[in-house]
Amino acid sequence: MSLPFSRREMLHKSAGLLAACAAYPLVSAGEVASQHSVVCLPSLYERAKLAIHCLVEHCDKSRGYLPYFYTRMSDRPPAMFLTIWSYGDGQGRSVDALSLLRHMTGDNLDQPADRAMRASLLGLLGVDGLSWCPAEPWNMPVPHTRPNWLQQGTLLALTTLYQLTGETRYRRLVEKNIQALAGMLIRRPEGWLGFPSDVYTPVDGWAPLAKDPSSPFSVWSATVAMPALRYYRLTGYEPALKLASDLIASALQDCAGGKKLFKFGHFHCQSRLVTSLLMRGILKNDKTDLELAESLYREARTLGTQSGWFPEQIKNPDDNRSNLSETCSLTDMLEIAILLAKHRDPVYWHDAERYVRNHLLVHQIVDTGWVAQMTPIPFERHVLRFPADSNPTTGGAVRGEEAMRSLVGGFAGWGAVTAMSDDTPMSNSNQHCCNAAGARALYDAWRYAATDKDSVLDVNLHVHRNHAAAEIVAVEAIRPRPPLPANAADELGGLQIKVKQQRRLRIRVPEFVTAKEMQVAINKKTAVAREDGAFLDLGTVRPGDQVEVLYPMKARTTKEQIAPGEFEFRWLGATVVDASPKQKIRPLFGKGRFEESPPKLGPALNAEVESL
Repeated sequence: MSLPFSRREMLHKSAGLLAACAAYPLVSAGEVASQHSVVCLPSLYERAKLAIHCLVEHCDKSRGYLPYFYTRMSDRPPAMFLTIWSYGDGQGRSVDALSLLRHMTGDNLDQPADRAMRASLLGLLGVDGLSWCPAEPWNMPVPHTRPNWLQQGTLLALTTLYQLTGETRYRRLVEKNIQALAGMLIRRPEGWLGFPSDVYTPVDGWAPLAKDPSSPFSVWSATVAMPALRYYRLTGYEPALKLASDLIASALQDCAGGKKLFKFGHFHCQSRLVTSLLMRGILKNDKTDLELAESLYREARTLGTQSGWFPEQIKNPDDNRSNLSETCSLTDMLEIAILLAKHRDPVYWHDAERYVRNHLLVHQIVDTGWVAQMTPIPFERHVLRFPADSNPTTGGAVRGEEAMRSLVGGFAGWGAVTAMSDDTPMSNSNQHCCNAAGARALYDAWRYAATDKDSVLDVNLHVHRNHAAAEIVAVEAIRPRPPLPANAADELGGLQIKVKQQRRLRIRVPEFVTAKEMQVAINKKTAVAREDGAFLDLGTVRPGDQVEVLYPMKARTTKEQIAPGEFEFRWLGATVVDASPKQKIRPLFGKGRFEESPPKLGPALNAEVESL
């Protein structure tokens, strides 16, 4: 069957049509409606608003907006409850992500929920500078502290607050926390520096160090390194760099220089270690760190999918957890890809783009009707149990439909590959660290989608973005009406950019096309662009210019073998449009994930803070 018009004619006829999605009147709305259908992905701004909803609602407001860390979604009714991880870890992650998203969406940090959350987080800090867990029925009978996760969440939050506010009290608190952690380090029998144990109480001192060969304690301890390095990058505070370096060195020595990483155990601990190693390599311009971090990232990448699914556990037969993802793992991998793209090789923007367009968006909880399909499991047989299960007077738990309503905007805690859940107990549960991690990843994607330096605006990710220098709208597909035959040429996608400040404009060439296949028009006139490495250089653009870039959204199919089995993904460009086998509950890649209306871009900021 012949096409109704040639590829060249199709590109010519489509010039100006991207404007319909961006609400720029280059052609009439009637002309677009009669000839073409425009399809877009959701905007990061709109998804950030949803994430904020979860961060401020999925918590115990009577305890200073302390987040419910675990939610058994398959309970009837659903149940959410507090744990030790609700405190410095969960609360810190929430404050970090909420503060970043307030910044991104143009909101202020002075809202009641934000103030209460910050006060609660600061209230957990002891005179020693460490974050503590109070004595509660779901914790321990006496207050206790942990040197790793409780402190890393707290450091994440305090550093972000200092970035956004410049208040010296946050700086003092960060440095006191780092000093206290550094003071805990001891020379272990193996020869490296580390914390004495995972738990300390004023009554009993340090608990015996648990030995778990699948999750070395040194790797868990190194989670503190990433936020410490963020603070060092921001302030140059040398003790932060030394603490991070000691913890990184201990973890690497314990893992044979990194050779034992990503063979078994908790993925998030190991990917966070790689993030820290890469950050240190960038800060010190250390070739050894950079090369090792890149090689470890590439190994970790083999355990997941091109679309951004990464396991919670590696080769762990318990509770199906190696077959389920953790959004924390995805966020780490996204942040590593961004750092590698910025500082090593722009080819890694391709990874970041696929992660953002696919599993980051589809693993966000945007509705709740599918929860009714889950198989209920009696709490006495559930792997996630809580004191209130057998003693309702314990408190710290809520049962009811509000549990799921509050989770809207959160993210999969143990997500399946092609569905939100495979109807196993863990997959029918949520963990709050993932809600906050997904929210942070939205900010990462938004912040680094476009970078502006020395009057050069680089469009790194083809997603919607309102930047101080330009408004950017990404169109997923422009479909001529009537549609082309099934065996016809690929659909078109591209970018619509409205320039606000004079810049040299560069656009990353998507991985599925060549620079020669990208058609550029400025103010409706064909423009000549030059290939500049991984980017297409459009030269100087000026305020008021309207730039259109079109390219074919090429179709392809990948088959990927991961722990849960073999999966097939059908792609248009960098976006998965279908996947099989379809797992049980709430398939992820249906047509419902696309929108046929102009996206809301949100405000443009004059100054944007770094999350990495």
